[in-house]
Amino acid sequence: MNKLFVILLCGAALAQQTKPPEQPKPAGQAPAAGEAKAAAEPQPEPAAAEAPITPVAEKDVAVTIDTGYRFLSGVGGSFPTYRSVVNLGEGPKLFGFDFTLNDPKKRLFDRLAASAQSWGGEPYNTLRLSAEKAGWYRLNADYRNIAYYNFLPTFATVDFQLNQRSYDMLRRSSSFELEFRPGALVSPYAGFARDAGSGSGITPYVANGNDYPVATALRDETNLYRGGVRVNGRQYHVTLELGGATLKDDQRVFTGERNPGNRTTPIFNNTLVLESLEQAYGIRGRNFYQKAVLTAAPADWAHLYAQFIHSQPRTDVRYSDGGRGVFFLGGTRFFNGFGTLTSGEARLPRNSASAGADLRWGQRVRLVESWMTDRFHNAASLLIAEQFLFASTAAELQSALANERLVLNFSRQQTDLFLDVTSRVTLRGGQRYTWGDAVTPGATIAVRAIPGRGLLRQHAALAGFTVRLPGNGSVNLDYEGSPGDRSYFRTSLHEYHQVRARARAEIHPSLHVSANFLFLDNRNPAARAEQGFDYEFRSRAFTAGFEWTPQAGKHITLLGDYTRSTLRSRISFIVPQDFFRDISFYRDNAHTASALLDIRLPGKQARTPSFALGGSFFKSNGSRPTDYYQPLVRFKIPLAPSVEAYAEWRWFGLAQAFFPVEGFRSHLSVVGLRLSR
Repeated sequence: MNKLFVILLCGAALAQQTKPPEQPKPAGQAPAAGEAKAAAEPQPEPAAAEAPITPVAEKDVAVTIDTGYRFLSGVGGSFPTYRSVVNLGEGPKLFGFDFTLNDPKKRLFDRLAASAQSWGGEPYNTLRLSAEKAGWYRLNADYRNIAYYNFLPTFATVDFQLNQRSYDMLRRSSSFELEFRPGALVSPYAGFARDAGSGSGITPYVANGNDYPVATALRDETNLYRGGVRVNGRQYHVTLELGGATLKDDQRVFTGERNPGNRTTPIFNNTLVLESLEQAYGIRGRNFYQKAVLTAAPADWAHLYAQFIHSQPRTDVRYSDGGRGVFFLGGTRFFNGFGTLTSGEARLPRNSASAGADLRWGQRVRLVESWMTDRFHNAASLLIAEQFLFASTAAELQSALANERLVLNFSRQQTDLFLDVTSRVTLRGGQRYTWGDAVTPGATIAVRAIPGRGLLRQHAALAGFTVRLPGNGSVNLDYEGSPGDRSYFRTSLHEYHQVRARARAEIHPSLHVSANFLFLDNRNPAARAEQGFDYEFRSRAFTAGFEWTPQAGKHITLLGDYTRSTLRSRISFIVPQDFFRDISFYRDNAHTASALLDIRLPGKQARTPSFALGGSFFKSNGSRPTDYYQPLVRFKIPLAPSVEAYAEWRWFGLAQAFFPVEGFRSHLSVVGLRLSR
């Protein structure tokens, strides 16, 4: 269907190209908008010494097609890793397509545009369509297709062979919006969005005393319907929107083969094993929401905004499983089969609001104030019925009814003050306060489940400056830090300092340089004092780049950048096998660089061949040393004013010193044509 759509657009473009040329008009004739009136009136003769003036107008039809064929030499090493990182295949490709049609008579539309990117088995492709007629409507449609593959052999595994958290998914998303009378005082609109995914993978089935990697099938779907009205005043804009959504989420976990699981030692002389399993989740949900947005500029020195969203989703859950094998029940008891039926429902009312103001005093002082809050409450009920089958005794039945409640409240307030000390120097200072509370269900393994409660309190200081240099250069520095108070998780930003610096300068009209620096230091000493745990995280990254375009890039263009980064992480944890505490330490020291040299060879300006050479690499050492290289060679030659041929070669190579099984290497070559009109 999508290929047929592209072919039809190409046919429309070719049909426009075959129309007969217009007859030349006298120089004094009016533009196309007044052709009928001008044809009925006598036209003055042009002066002999004057050349006719041709107005510059946008083309009625513009088409660009980029198509070619990619060759894959074969992947050496780990093909699953290649697909997880690169995932580019062989065959004919439509790398790009752009089509624009302007109707000079402005009948059904003023402008129609369509574009497509990366079709032909690529992991990510898009299709966009837009049409508009001034004062009547504006239409936008978008389609995206993502092929997600993740099967790294050394991730979530016990033997470095099977990734027990692998996915091979295909996601498709589309959106549509039609707005009537855009820009008018009252502008109604309607929209629809859909996101759906399906695929397969491997996931662990967790049982008491063992877990088993088994096959899984996934399928989900979300549809969003919305409509509203926009009110566009001279000093204000109001948006009122109503919408609803439906949700489907299904997962099936299954196996019919004997599976010993990850545990290699017996329990009380019994070896745990899974003989068969059939597990199914089914979730259905629906949601209705109301949304209101207001932006206003009551004065030149004041800009205000506010937004409020209320939604009340509801979900229904059905779960069932059944299996056979040898399973550990507890104590010294084992069972050989089981079956479970579960049903539940949840209501999730949610209110979100935000507001802000941008105020100016004179020409030098600017105050920006913002506030937001998000309140999420969940009331749920769950009914569980379980059956355990034993080899020598009667089956046991268990049932339970649970009512759970989840409360999450989050708020944030921020103030920023900007002061223009001079025309080239701006100072910034401010503060941010974040607070919240949470109530979560108690642990299911506890005899008497006690709800968990958490508090979030954090003050952060903000500071920075901007210096505008001559020649479009600038230097920016921003600081953010907090002494820490209360946080939900040990790994959250707690007692931290963060610095961002950016600089760019024009050394010469043909030479531009830039630099960036990022530093983050985060600690959580409160966790050590209260729970005996520790967490430290520190990262640094410095990037320098340049762009050299002598004679405005007429013959040579050279781009390059280099990044040096370091990362340190230290966290204590409990070893699940013996419940002792240990330290997880991770470090990474990396070098990343990329460069591209583009040379235009001698020739006529309209048919000048060009040659590009460059690539990128990543090299790190530390806890997981990794080398990744991607050199590039490209050659382009114009065959005609609107036809260009090109050829490209890339090499992808990944190597890991500690995990050689995960390395790969591959050559990719592309030959193609780029046509434009």
